[in-house]
Order: sequence, then C-alpha cells, then structure tokens
Amino acid sequence: MTNAILIAAMVTFVIFVTIENLKRDFLIRNIKIINHRLGQFISNHLGEEKDFDIFMVKHLRHRIQEEFAKTEGLEALELSMIDSNTLKIVYQLDGEVETLKVTTEKGKIRIKEMNILEGDYI
Repeated sequence: MTNAILIAAMVTFVIFVTIENLKRDFLIRNIKIINHRLGQFISNHLGEEKDFDIFMVKHLRHRIQEEFAKTEGLEALELSMIDSNTLKIVYQLDGEVETLKVTTEKGKIRIKEMNILEGDYI
C-alpha cells in the first residue's frame, strides 16, 4: 500500500514538472516571437529615418500601445529613449518582464535582450 502511494506521488511529481517545463518553453517561444514582431513593427514605422527623436518616440509609443500591445496581449509596456540611436522597451507578458534595447545601425533595427541586472521592473 505504501509503495503504491509513493509511486503515485512520484508519477504526479513527474507530470507536474513536465507540465511546468512545457508552460515555460511556450512562454519563452512567445516572448521570442513578440520580440521579432516588435522589431518588424518598429522598422516599418521608422521608415527612411535613421535616428529616433522625441516626436517619433511619442508617436511610436502611442502606435505600439494602440496596435501592437493589444493584439499581442501585453499586460504592461514602457518605451523610453536612451539616446538618438537607442530605445529601451520593457513589457510584461504572463507575469514575466522582458527588457529590450532597440538600436538603429545605418537605418536597420537591432534588438538585444537585456540582462535582468541591466533591466528595470514594471
């Protein structure tokens, strides 16, 4: 009887760990997809410009919140300008906070995921 309880507990634990790993992998895949789509979205709105300015950042922030965040299901989003070539985007998805550094190099968008020690919390 005790052996059956132990075996049942072990099987339950293995199933629980497997399900949690699948949830984590699904979330990581969703974050990578969102990062890619966000890069395309910013690139489309950047157009011919090679640098960011205050007005473009304000317009981009509004567009991202209106069009992108709602469709992707982001819980919170912050966009700030570090310098004329760099933006910082912090968003929250399913309780996870993702911090991105968006840079322009010769008119092309490059997205880098920032380390949690470098990033901010929402």
